[in-house]
Amino acid sequence: MGSRQTRSGHLLDSCPGDRSRRLRRSVDRRPECHCAGQVPVVDVVATPAGTVSPHPLAISRTLVEWLLVTLLCAGIAATATTQNWLWRIDGLIYDAALELRRDTPEPDVVVVAIDDRSLLEIGRWPWSRAVHAALLERLTEAGAAVVAFDIILHESVRDNPLADQVLAEAIAAHGAVVLPVTHVAYGARGDGEGLPAKPFAEAAAALGHIHIELDPDGIARSVYLWEGMNRAHHPQFALAALKLHSPHVAQGFEPPGESMAPGWRRADWLRIPFIGPPGTYRHVSYVDILRGDVDPAELSGAMIFVGATAVGMGDMVPTPTSGHARLMPGVEIHATLFQALRHGDRIAMLERNTLSALAVIIIVLLSLILLRSSPRVALLATFAFMLVVLTGAIALLALGSLWLPPAGAMLAGILVYPLWSWRRLESAQNYLDAELRALQEVGTHFAPVLPQQSPEQVPDRFRARISVVREAAQRQRALQRFVADTLDRLPVGAVVIDTRGQLRLCNPRARALLGVDEDWAIRATLAAMPWPEGALADSLSSETVQIEVVLGPGRVVLVSAANLMDEDGLPMGTVVGVDDLAELRRAQRSRDQTLHFLSHDLRAPMAAILTLAEIERTGTPAGGENSFVARVERQARTALELADNLIRLAKAENSDPARFEPVQLDILLLDATDEVWSLASAAGIELVTGLESAAESDEAQVNGDADLLRRALINLLTNAIKHTAAGGRVSVSYERDGSDWLIHVEDNGSGIEADMRERLFQPFATGAGKGRLGGVGLGLLMVRTVAEGHGGSVSLVSEPEKGSVFTLRLPAA
Repeated sequence: MGSRQTRSGHLLDSCPGDRSRRLRRSVDRRPECHCAGQVPVVDVVATPAGTVSPHPLAISRTLVEWLLVTLLCAGIAATATTQNWLWRIDGLIYDAALELRRDTPEPDVVVVAIDDRSLLEIGRWPWSRAVHAALLERLTEAGAAVVAFDIILHESVRDNPLADQVLAEAIAAHGAVVLPVTHVAYGARGDGEGLPAKPFAEAAAALGHIHIELDPDGIARSVYLWEGMNRAHHPQFALAALKLHSPHVAQGFEPPGESMAPGWRRADWLRIPFIGPPGTYRHVSYVDILRGDVDPAELSGAMIFVGATAVGMGDMVPTPTSGHARLMPGVEIHATLFQALRHGDRIAMLERNTLSALAVIIIVLLSLILLRSSPRVALLATFAFMLVVLTGAIALLALGSLWLPPAGAMLAGILVYPLWSWRRLESAQNYLDAELRALQEVGTHFAPVLPQQSPEQVPDRFRARISVVREAAQRQRALQRFVADTLDRLPVGAVVIDTRGQLRLCNPRARALLGVDEDWAIRATLAAMPWPEGALADSLSSETVQIEVVLGPGRVVLVSAANLMDEDGLPMGTVVGVDDLAELRRAQRSRDQTLHFLSHDLRAPMAAILTLAEIERTGTPAGGENSFVARVERQARTALELADNLIRLAKAENSDPARFEPVQLDILLLDATDEVWSLASAAGIELVTGLESAAESDEAQVNGDADLLRRALINLLTNAIKHTAAGGRVSVSYERDGSDWLIHVEDNGSGIEADMRERLFQPFATGAGKGRLGGVGLGLLMVRTVAEGHGGSVSLVSEPEKGSVFTLRLPAA
């Protein structure tokens, strides 16, 4: 198959703009629609490059709505955290985290339990003070370091004062016994301190309050290290024991200032760092110690906590780690606090303002993610946010002893998604309503007119939208039928192939021109054509490729191929156009025959006439003149010049850019001036050629047809000579102007009148200026045709009686 290849970027260059125009349909007709987030339903505008940008008003409204939702949810998070609105939820999360917190109890911390077995063997409560004295004596003998005696001894026993004396002596004998102080009420007289009876208080080494804070839900989670009447001067029971056991460690827990104020005062609030459920610490039965069943070595140097653990004793409270059915004895809570204070283990908590700021930051981050995410990603991001906040709070408490209440941030996170989704859904609904109204206006010329109702005119807006969609779908189907019928009746062939090489569309004209009917045969025929190497391999190329293909005798087609891109610039396939060139080739052959007639059959008799006229003129006597012969000669030369100019003009109009080659401008100027030198010399006109230096002349190149460019320059020079009087001057030069080369032909002749300049480059524009020689009006037309065929232009600057300057502008090679 013979072929001819041409390249042009014009066809596909228009595709982005067309795509933008399709996207911009009905924007000027429909009301404004502003969408949010990543919902691809925002107003769009077309940029000069054909890209699509969101409408500025849609962007601004989206940001304003996002900002309002973010501020609302951030305010909720800050207020809920600061005001502790969700303390119940925070408490549940706190308890769950503490359930995961496990630590090893100190082996030297022993709980001496007043358990049910001790009550059964010793007798009902309260026991005789002598029994407690016996216990202390056993602990003293075993070498217990400190005894925290969590038994209230407010009053003396009147019927047995000797027992109180024995107990006081036992307390004093040990030398490191801590007794409890309670917070008691005296009815209308107010609160007070429940101190041990005087003999016990004097014998004890330290006193400590045993008050444990209960949260509003009834769970014990914290204590105050210092409490007291009018001033907080009594240490917590475990802290008092620590002062006796490890005074160097207890130095870090100083009492508050001595400020006095009426009422019960508390200071240094502390969350209890539980390390396990009830029974975590080693328990020894009260009665076992009295009987001597416990090895004294197990109690030597131990920190002993004595207290009630029996059911019904009343000294048991629910804790985060006690579970629903088990309560933790107060004595074990004191043991837990002792170990925590001893090792500096405490649960830290940031200031409320800091927590609020942290919650606001988290909500803003989530809002930023929702702003840039699709609905699916936004939902997943919200769940991930909730999970991260929840697990982060639990992990920080369980592993790092840092408590950050997460409920406020979680509440705001739960709200931000539905609020933002509501705004996004509202925007999408507005957009769909606007698009539906726009769809009602599309395709009205190809479908029957149906009654139109906007969603606002029908009580059931959902049903109204369905009706509008149904009407629009009918019109779209009619429009598709119209487009399909139009493609089927196109006078040129059209083929569309997708990225997988499948034939997606082929109209009957393409099948007829290609001479095949099956889809595979059409693909094979197109693939076998002599495409330029790599022309269709680059799926992102923006060029349209054209080739001429001879399919058989009398069957010549022009095949054009261009890549199709989607709105994101990704390849969708290739569109191929097929056009019949047989009729065009017949017209070209007819034109070639006419040119041949002009160049040979018409020029031959004209040349013969000129020859005969020359012979006749040479036979005329010297000094004579045969006016008839002169007129015949002049007309014959005019006819011959007309034929030559017609041939040159036709050649210029059919120049093929694919055949252009580099042309050196200095050589071009020299060749043209040599051609007209004799004409200028005979007219007495000075001909000047301005050439650049050797280095610059090497760069002075253009791509083109050297013969056509030389002939165009000769025409300009000849025209300048014609309109310049004897003794005048004609110059030709060139210079660089950006990416172009400018060739100037300047004369100081008669110039050209203003009314003539406008039609100077039109066909048969004769009589311009005041030249001595006539013309047929095709020379300057040929110059313009050559210039435009080379991607350039020609211009004129002229003043009557001052001369003219013709400038030929050509792209640099």
